[in-house]
Amino acid sequence: MRMTKREKLLLSILIFSLLFYGSYRFLVIPQMSEMAFYKTELNELQLQIDRLSTLEEQEQRLDQEISQALERQLAIQTNYFSLIEEQEEIILLMNEFLLNPDVSATAFSFTPPSKETTGDTELASMNVLVTYEADYASLVNLLRSMWQFDRKIVVNQLAISAIEGDRLTGNLQLNLYDLTHMTGEVDNLFMWLQSAENFKTNPFTPAAPAGAFQMRYMFLDADAALLTQMPYVPFEDLEGHWAETAVHALGERGAFPPSGNLIFEPDLPISRGEFIILLDRLFDWPMPSEPVDLTQFDDYEDLGRYESSISRAIFSGYLSGFIVGHQDNTLRPNAPIAYREVEFVMRKILNDESFDWPEIAQLIQDEAGHVSEGITDSAAYLTRGEAAYFLYRIAE
Repeated sequence: MRMTKREKLLLSILIFSLLFYGSYRFLVIPQMSEMAFYKTELNELQLQIDRLSTLEEQEQRLDQEISQALERQLAIQTNYFSLIEEQEEIILLMNEFLLNPDVSATAFSFTPPSKETTGDTELASMNVLVTYEADYASLVNLLRSMWQFDRKIVVNQLAISAIEGDRLTGNLQLNLYDLTHMTGEVDNLFMWLQSAENFKTNPFTPAAPAGAFQMRYMFLDADAALLTQMPYVPFEDLEGHWAETAVHALGERGAFPPSGNLIFEPDLPISRGEFIILLDRLFDWPMPSEPVDLTQFDDYEDLGRYESSISRAIFSGYLSGFIVGHQDNTLRPNAPIAYREVEFVMRKILNDESFDWPEIAQLIQDEAGHVSEGITDSAAYLTRGEAAYFLYRIAE
């Protein structure tokens, strides 16, 4: 039987409808469901990514807070002593403070380490009683050095009595505090130089009994405590002097070890030891990695506060042969330094064999109007003002 056109059209529509329904039912609907599932999963993943981003930001913030807390802890920790029960180290520290020849300590007394509670914090503490003799300016300088030392030294009591002349005597009670039991960090003040025979030396014994070499110690802070006078207090005898600007500039850099007063005396000769200290502080020579035997020099006992700088200079190779004109095996730190000796040292430090003082003297004369004796006499002595101006020009 033949189908009419109308029947054919209806059949085509039916077949198309069935195909469309079948495609929608078995292809589109499952894919839409799958797309909805993946969309839900994508939303969940995006939420997880957002949470992870938040956690990462929190982690970075926490890391920064931890870092800042550690920095604050370190800053607090470095303000206190480490292992104050090592009384030997405290004796040596007192020795660093008392290198000034105008201050002498006749006795030390120590209390055993104990615990002291401040608020909710328990500190390890020790008291040191120092019996001293000094002039007024040197005593003030000693106190200033202690107050400005990197680690906290509390002057708990100070007794002063006048004796003959301008000399003073009395007692100084110091409180020292230690946070090691809280931080667990150990940071000794001194390094002991060891040998097969000795691990530590008695801090009360002479440096080299009977001329024999004895193991020494090395102060590990940047400079000896005596040299920590900061901020710079201007010298009072420089107004209008040709070297005034240079001296003050070096003073601001912490170049001058405290002398117990505010007198610079720019026209007097500078000693060999003082010149080496200035060079040391200007060039920041490294600490010796091995012991420097200064006891080989016959005037070792005269080195005093110059010992550390001279050790670094010899270790750096700048003072080998620095007994020019002195064939008696001495360093003579307290003797004035001649212009020819300045040339000897500076040629090594600057690695310039052509260095000579007359050229520097001419520069000083042109800039400051000062005429140096070194232009015509290499055996004459360098003045304190000339040394300051010369090093100031190097430091620029």
